[in-house]
Amino acid sequence: MSEKKSRILWRCRRGIKEMDIVLQDFIKNSYDELNNENKSAFSKLLEEQDLDILNWVLGKDKPEDKTLIEIIKKIRSSRNII
Repeated sequence: MSEKKSRILWRCRRGIKEMDIVLQDFIKNSYDELNNENKSAFSKLLEEQDLDILNWVLGKDKPEDKTLIEIIKKIRSSRNII
């Protein structure tokens, strides 16, 4: 695993255990397939609050930032939450 990917994986450790699982699984299973734009969006996503991310992943709300909408779709797709 690259050093950058290891740092991203470390940043996926959240205050909500469910978010840890979802984000870390996404890194392990789908991150390498992302283009640079989506990798940047994922890093930006990690700056958001846990409850916001959880609500976005569960489809209860949508981020206002259009760059985050695409990465949330990819996370939901990887978990078959569509």
